[in-house]
Amino acid sequence: MLKDDIILDKLQQFVSEESIQRQSMKSSFADFILSFGETSKAANWIVSYIESLCHAKHDKGVYTQMNNPELIADLLEVAYESLSRDADLQPYVTQITRLLYIDKKERDMLDSERDVQYRAAVMLDKLISLNVSLPPEVEELVLSDYYRQDIPTKEFICSIWRRLAERGTNISNHISSLVINVKNHESATLTNNSILALWACIRRGFFDTPIPDSNQTYHVWLWHMTTSCVDKLKKTYEEPTRSVAVGCLLETVRIYPEAQSLILECMDKWGIAEPKRPRSDFQRDLKELFSRCENHPDINCLPENYVITKRGIMSRTKSNS
Repeated sequence: MLKDDIILDKLQQFVSEESIQRQSMKSSFADFILSFGETSKAANWIVSYIESLCHAKHDKGVYTQMNNPELIADLLEVAYESLSRDADLQPYVTQITRLLYIDKKERDMLDSERDVQYRAAVMLDKLISLNVSLPPEVEELVLSDYYRQDIPTKEFICSIWRRLAERGTNISNHISSLVINVKNHESATLTNNSILALWACIRRGFFDTPIPDSNQTYHVWLWHMTTSCVDKLKKTYEEPTRSVAVGCLLETVRIYPEAQSLILECMDKWGIAEPKRPRSDFQRDLKELFSRCENHPDINCLPENYVITKRGIMSRTKSNS
């Protein structure tokens, strides 16, 4: 039997098995694809098969229904485990992106459908990290403003946004969502990935992007991001979170001097002290942040109707009551 026929026969056998059998086959099957150097052949077959199980596309290209989401999730896992940098992975891009969001009400969503969304996010994040190019229509779909409740999926979506921002894609329409993620701290990974995405937005100047149908720019979110990141410098958070937060703030004060006095005031009110003898990278960065802010210009990006208190940011009306 020819090598191509062997791979296709194995793929057909895999999708014919029951779910419990597929679980024990996934890892060895992915290794089999890699050992034959047939990632590209497998990619074309998997994409075609998944497409045959999905239907009722939304006008933006996402699906509203799918048959056998458990099988789709298993195929996505095999696809992920058999990725090879040397293979043509482009066939995956459009189909995987369409699986990032299933257009159903959250209460009607099956766990297996949530797993499909998660596997698609993991897969696309990896594809982007391997420098696979995204067509404009795919980027538009990735940047669509869809709500997801599942935290692990949100973690990878934020990583995808960060990678796109680092490539130069303007993700300013997600700045507000990223800031809210940092503020809410639903998981350390979600917070860290969101800060890294915001950091990329700072570097790329996306905070200066005009807000659609408004006379403002996304700069209105700068103080929200700044105060949320300062909050993550507290000792109650883990070192990786504190490290990405201070790194983002160092970039922020370099580009936006109006954040410097706000950072100093927040650190003073919230008990974040300047390290006297810094030992760790985080402590050295924190000391550098104090140094960069101490000669701040006499401007502040905090709106006049807000005030910094020991309990956080409050409107002046509430703080006086």
